[in-house]
Amino acid sequence: MAAVNFELRSYQSDALNAFGDYLRKVPNLGARTAFMAQANLLYTPAPFLNEEAPYVCIRIPTGGGKTIVAAHAVGVAAAAYLQAENPMVLWLAPSKAILDQTLKALRNLEHPYRAALAADFGRNLTVLTVDEALSLSRPDASGGACIIVATIQSFKIEDKDTDARRVYRDAGSLMDHFSGLTDTQIARLDKVEGTHRPVASLANVLKLHRPMVIVDEAHNNQTPLSFDTLSRFDPSLILELTATPQTKSDPTKELYPSNVLYHVSAAELKVAEMIKLPIRLQTDADWKKVIGQALDCREALELEAKAEEAETGEYIRPIILFQAQSKSKTDPDRLTIEAVAQYLTDEMRIPRTQIALHGGGHRELDGLDDIASKTCEVRHVITIQALREGWDCPFAYVLCSVGELKSPTAVEQILGRVLRMPSARRKSRDTLNRAYAFVASKNFNDTAGNLKDGLVVGAGFDRLEAEELVKAHSGFQFSEDRSDYQHESDAIEDTPDSKLADVINAIQKLPPSIRAKVKFDTESRKLKVTGVVSRDQRNTMLMAFHKVPGAEKAVESLFIRSNRIQASELPQGDKVPFIVPQLCIYSQGELELLTRDHFLDLPWNLANCDPANFVDRYRIKDASTVGLIDTSNEGRMTVAFVGDVQEQLSMLVHEPAWTLPRLVNWIDRGIPHPDVTKPAAKVFISKALEGLMQRKNYALDELARYRAEIRRALKEEIDKLRKEREAGSYDALFAADAQTFETAADNAIVFDDQSYAYNQPYRGGHRFQKHYFKEIGDLNERGEEFQCAQYLDNHKDVRYWVRNVDRKPNAFWLQLPSGKFYPDFVALLTDGRIMAVEYKGAHLMEESRDKLRIGELWADASAGNCLFVMPTDRNFTVIDDAIKGV
Repeated sequence: MAAVNFELRSYQSDALNAFGDYLRKVPNLGARTAFMAQANLLYTPAPFLNEEAPYVCIRIPTGGGKTIVAAHAVGVAAAAYLQAENPMVLWLAPSKAILDQTLKALRNLEHPYRAALAADFGRNLTVLTVDEALSLSRPDASGGACIIVATIQSFKIEDKDTDARRVYRDAGSLMDHFSGLTDTQIARLDKVEGTHRPVASLANVLKLHRPMVIVDEAHNNQTPLSFDTLSRFDPSLILELTATPQTKSDPTKELYPSNVLYHVSAAELKVAEMIKLPIRLQTDADWKKVIGQALDCREALELEAKAEEAETGEYIRPIILFQAQSKSKTDPDRLTIEAVAQYLTDEMRIPRTQIALHGGGHRELDGLDDIASKTCEVRHVITIQALREGWDCPFAYVLCSVGELKSPTAVEQILGRVLRMPSARRKSRDTLNRAYAFVASKNFNDTAGNLKDGLVVGAGFDRLEAEELVKAHSGFQFSEDRSDYQHESDAIEDTPDSKLADVINAIQKLPPSIRAKVKFDTESRKLKVTGVVSRDQRNTMLMAFHKVPGAEKAVESLFIRSNRIQASELPQGDKVPFIVPQLCIYSQGELELLTRDHFLDLPWNLANCDPANFVDRYRIKDASTVGLIDTSNEGRMTVAFVGDVQEQLSMLVHEPAWTLPRLVNWIDRGIPHPDVTKPAAKVFISKALEGLMQRKNYALDELARYRAEIRRALKEEIDKLRKEREAGSYDALFAADAQTFETAADNAIVFDDQSYAYNQPYRGGHRFQKHYFKEIGDLNERGEEFQCAQYLDNHKDVRYWVRNVDRKPNAFWLQLPSGKFYPDFVALLTDGRIMAVEYKGAHLMEESRDKLRIGELWADASAGNCLFVMPTDRNFTVIDDAIKGV
């Protein structure tokens, strides 16, 4: 089998980390309190379902890869919550078409979805339809992960007649699942009427295995009937994935809100290169002109795509989606699918082989196995509104609607089809990083508004973000399309500080791939570049030329001209580059970015650690003793609930008698430790278990019974020991010679509007004037941190500032003992210096010692070019003192 390589985007990893962190909190805090602690939002249990079962939602806009997150979430839940290697998963797709698509991917050994599951469960994995699950064997159900892919319609019983659906009927092929059960297990199951025998049904098999339920496009399945149906299987947890979760709560109108645990923004998708944005819109009242404009756009894009392929090898064939009108008996002049097709073939001379009709009785997309293949000729798809559900073609670049878009619902289903980025990777030509819309309309503003509404209602984008996602399109000017065309920059001013040698040295610092296309004309003092300058190349050039005054304007002009960026897209005023140097350390004579590798030797020999403190503190806790740990009723019930789930799942696996090595292996498999070798981890775990048996008189069988709880406690102990080790090694850094450290602008963060990511945009009423980007990420509209932002915005010595968002790919960070430190704000001062600001409440100052030390080290290593300040208790005058050097 070919190796599968699919690296999760940072926001997908963040979503999964949030899901895992939440589930790890549930046993001690309860589903409700754990959610509030994780998401800082109120929690609403699902109707009809056990309130102790976690019910959460991950919100990812269209094009963000919900399904790959769902596939990884199975392993996260199994390890963090279920403590089981054989989870039963009921995966609910929104339609038969999506079901077939999902099923095919999960069964394809080379598909990333399957690879995600295989990474956690190996070959112990079964993927079934409902029909196949009706003859599910007991070994397949309990021997590993079992994924049943279905639609909820397969299980709904509107008339409450359990014989109406096969999943509730007695089936001889499932009898084996119910032999040898304990009375406790049998008591939970539905019985044959008048007897104590469990019904040998698929529904009872699910109930026996306490399934994890994944609900794709969850906004379609939030009726009371849907929740009532799910309650029949007694799920252990429910994970919803959708772009547009229900947020309103009104049981009288059958509106039940999702508990959104993690929300992905459009900015994160853009930074991750998942979607084409912005959407360039052009309107005209004449539908024939609109079609002509769309065709011209597609032809121009194909020329760009061929040039891109010549450079990178990536094949792209841009496709137009034509949105025609439905047929009407009273209006024979409507522009139906057939009418548009006839116009394209007869008037525009487009070969019929390049056109696919889908909708209104046509299903030509169904006959195309791989529309992305080089052998496929299709360049034009004509539909009415909904394409084949689940159709996913990143080659769709242009939306052309021949009728007015009078409402967001008229565009929401089709708009998402032109947003996905081919290969989920930005192209060197910015024209291939955008989507295009051509609409027959008399009013541009109304049409733009409906497109924005479609992005919010149908694609799941934030209202504030959508305002920036639709731009006017004024056509292409492709007179400079030759790949050998040389673009010229603005001249670099001839000043005593702009030395020719510095320009030459900067060019020599460039990577070979960029250096080969860049020239400098010493007479005109202009940079010249052959072909297109990508955004990454622009940023690399900015860092290389940072010592040449005025060079940043020349580099920016090259980027704008080579990508034909429209004047309307450019920022107002003279917006200079915002480059923040990072902290580096000399290592074997080379200047390197300071990371954990510079103070931690790996692997860590955990075997040398003494588990005595763990043995002294640990005692087995169950529902009867939880009151000593958590006096809340919710906490007591949750420990009982989670304990019951874990015990019920463990009882389904018939295992040989436990030995100490087997128990050690089981615990070790569930504790991630990439910095520790497996033998060292086993030695430590063995010593811990032996200590519990010798000093606490716990029997081996007793430890095995509570193995999930012990694994969780040992993980916490190992994490604690790891942090102690990291802190000690980190402290040694500050005893080093100060000359060991240096900041370097050619090893820096370049703040860029294409790479500024956040979770939520700022929604407050106060208008900031100096934020470097139009949107401000993750800033509350009140509080001390907000006041700090206001102080920076009003400061006469601050030219720009940026809300620096934690754990985003292009955010500024400094290394801590474990993890990274992201200062709250970074400011570019009017004199060119950089200032990082971390605001702390007075009660948090003591725990911020490491942040203060590394921030001051960064500033000291910058030779006066950088400042670090940590105001507290609203004392913002320390910002003034730092700027003045007081």
